[in-house]
Amino acid sequence: MRSYLMKVLAGATTVGLAAALIACDNRTLRVTAPDQVQPNALNNATALPTVTAAVYADFSYSYAGDGGDDEGIIQFGGLLGDEWHSSDTFPTRNEVDQRQTNNSNANNDTQFRRLHRARNTAEFAVGQYQKFQPNAALEAEAFIYAGYAILELGENYCSGIEFSQENADGTINYGLPLTTAQVWGLAHTKFDSALAVLAKDTIGADVTQIPIEKSFAAVGIGRLLVDSGAYAAAATAVAAVPDGFVFLENYSAAITRTNNGVFEFTDNERRYSIPNEEGVNGLPYHNGDPRLPIDSIDPTTHKQYVGFDRSTAYFQQDKYPSPGSAIPLATDMEARLIEAEAAIAAGSPATALVKIQKAREDAAAEMNIKLDTVVTAVPVGMTLVQFLFQERAYDLWLTGHRLGDLRRLIRQYGFAANSVFPTGPYPKGGVYGNEVALPIPISELGNPNYKACDATQP
Repeated sequence: MRSYLMKVLAGATTVGLAAALIACDNRTLRVTAPDQVQPNALNNATALPTVTAAVYADFSYSYAGDGGDDEGIIQFGGLLGDEWHSSDTFPTRNEVDQRQTNNSNANNDTQFRRLHRARNTAEFAVGQYQKFQPNAALEAEAFIYAGYAILELGENYCSGIEFSQENADGTINYGLPLTTAQVWGLAHTKFDSALAVLAKDTIGADVTQIPIEKSFAAVGIGRLLVDSGAYAAAATAVAAVPDGFVFLENYSAAITRTNNGVFEFTDNERRYSIPNEEGVNGLPYHNGDPRLPIDSIDPTTHKQYVGFDRSTAYFQQDKYPSPGSAIPLATDMEARLIEAEAAIAAGSPATALVKIQKAREDAAAEMNIKLDTVVTAVPVGMTLVQFLFQERAYDLWLTGHRLGDLRRLIRQYGFAANSVFPTGPYPKGGVYGNEVALPIPISELGNPNYKACDATQP
């Protein structure tokens, strides 16, 4: 039986904790917003469920976007790598796909701000629980969400991210640029804080939730440790994550704000297509592997789908087939893949293959599919590291991991950038650029500590 922590998004009650709720000063336009909670109503214990709902909503929004506004980091990070190809007309998406992202790119700015908003909302929730219900599982969970938001920033953006904080009086403590290694350290403090809270949690109703939160944090710690090259410590961190563990980000068909944005920007709008061997180096995602459900033929006309731009042959993801499809954030299969990587680092290829096979089985169980092939050896023409990262790409497909993995192949395994990322002629004209990370957007110039970082470095 699989373990799920179900999170209910309370309709449209997304709480804008760090933003002003009134956009202009014209009193004739002011109305009471019944689906929003004013900040002054949050400072008591009865508001904790609303604060928690805001954590879920803001992270889910940053992760996959919604049903009509903008995409999330799953789409934008994978677009820079080989996981997506732009079938859109927007230059802001095409230039990311082409590895030539301008720091004034509005869509990139949106992704960056949403991840920071998710972090700030989670950190606000931590503070509220510490005041009104300390040492509760939901306080720990808020710490964990802050850690995952920081992880996504570190894996997708170039080294030198500022982490600023808004004070209660509206002033801002401007953050200093953090190197990628320092970002992992910051995320680690969030996960460790969560585990410390869980160790003190004596609330009876939390008994069944505590082990789920521990595994949720453990996968995050393992993830940042392999990002750091600390493979043995990463394996130790995830060793207790049980088979069958899946932590989901839940989406809903009820309203646009809670829709699964991957579904919206693919099935509904056809702006993101699944490539095949993009730019020479991309993986063969059209290979029929059941972990990669893709279709391209209109069942009515029996013709090839065409993208939003009316010219790109469109290949549609079917992993998330509805606006209410949930998306995994932390899983047992990621834990087993982390253990496989640690086994490679320790010189134990046989153990690595066993762990890779176990991750495949976990992926098949989660997706309710059958994988005919059993892994007993590395495929001809590949190294074990290359095979592991291909398996990571397939098991963790469309979950916000791919760009971080491509950067790790350069940073930790010595691959050249243009042997990992798409390169050569770009299908929409010109050539691929040389970026391997998303740049810090120009809006961060408001931070007096801002320093431009190099998006060509892993």
